[in-house]
Amino acid sequence: MSPTNQATAHDPVEQGRYGGQAKWLTDGPQVEDVEVLGYVEPPNQPHYSRDIGRSFTLGGRIYYLFGDTFCNDAGISSNTVQWVPDHNKPQDAYYLNQDKDGLVAPLIEINSDEREELTHPINKDRRIAFWCFGGVVEVSPGVGWTWYQKHLIGQDGSDELCGVGVARVSHDKDKETAELSCVRMPGLMFDRKMPLFGSFSTLICGDMVYLWGQRGAEIFLARVIKESCHQFHRYEFWNGKEYVFNIEKARPVLQDFQQGQIFGSSLFGPRLPWVFVGVTKWADSMVMIGVASRLEGPWDVRPLFRAEGIKQPNAYQYCVYAHPWGIGRMENELLVSWCDPWPGGVILAKVKFESHDRVFWASITMDSCSGAVALTTAMKAHEVSRGNKIECTNLANPPRLYLAGGDDCTVQMALKAVRDHMVRAMGEEAVAVGTGRRRGSGVLGFLAKVFGRRG
Repeated sequence: MSPTNQATAHDPVEQGRYGGQAKWLTDGPQVEDVEVLGYVEPPNQPHYSRDIGRSFTLGGRIYYLFGDTFCNDAGISSNTVQWVPDHNKPQDAYYLNQDKDGLVAPLIEINSDEREELTHPINKDRRIAFWCFGGVVEVSPGVGWTWYQKHLIGQDGSDELCGVGVARVSHDKDKETAELSCVRMPGLMFDRKMPLFGSFSTLICGDMVYLWGQRGAEIFLARVIKESCHQFHRYEFWNGKEYVFNIEKARPVLQDFQQGQIFGSSLFGPRLPWVFVGVTKWADSMVMIGVASRLEGPWDVRPLFRAEGIKQPNAYQYCVYAHPWGIGRMENELLVSWCDPWPGGVILAKVKFESHDRVFWASITMDSCSGAVALTTAMKAHEVSRGNKIECTNLANPPRLYLAGGDDCTVQMALKAVRDHMVRAMGEEAVAVGTGRRRGSGVLGFLAKVFGRRG
């Protein structure tokens, strides 16, 4: 579909509702096209209505996590998983465990204590639901963690939030199937009065797992070393300046978003390595996108386009997530999903951004373990436009250099800085290619060879 519903300058979002400093290289990304791929569901099988649709990778396999899954006459499962055999067909996903009546087995199951809890008169006509809005973080090959919200749901529509629990999710690498195992940790990690860390978004960076969680309209940030996801005393909380162990000192980093995902990406260049895709609390179906140079923010979040349903085209669309593994061959594409309310499901779409021909950048990423240096580029085929601003910014974790346009002189100086950075990392002999000053030799020639250009 054509992005005719893209927000205008009169939208309240554009008037600073979310604050934050401007971070975009340009005025922000503009959508060229939104190609709806359809519902995520098994081909040639009955349609099951469900929501969430957050994806994750584990053991080299791709999975989707869903919330309440209405298995037609077979019943309801509060959380289910499908795996994607072919990343080139992201909408074709298959259930891992389904009985003969069509009921899908949940990833996270209730335990014996909870079964007994449901027999209490106060819980008559209620069920326990586990919803994994934050996905699964892989901390080692085939092993990950998920932070799930626990709810008591009544037949009358009542919903009692209990808190957030933690579960270990794993895939046996010796098995040929994509089946997963899930082991819940005892009790709840965060009660309902705390920010619901891990149930908004999660990611791993280095040895640390970062978790975002809501309390009211505000979203907070925590982190924990990847080996200690099940240990509350190891969690640190962002207080606006630094990470501290006192959860009462936590301060918000975002606000007014219902669901969303934060992930690392080169989509908008190395100066902006962190991207947010989500939806607001305002029931406007607006897909939002944001960028930041640090996980802690500040975030510059802007409206992208308005999502539309298939079975419910005029209903509020929610559970907006990005799927970084589904980025197309073009650097300006992103796979995004949202939820069409019952009797709909999870809708998948490919978003194509308008290209910005004047952007030039190169980055260096140092692997602190091996000392190796990897170079990536988004250089265009034509010459660098004159007059563009050039910046060299050393961003931590991992350290990078950023270059953005400029004339021959400024580009030459910036590329020399890149070379000097590599010399410090690898030694003169490892990176020296030439010393001449003409185009095609020296620093510019060195990078041209690395990037595959001819000077």
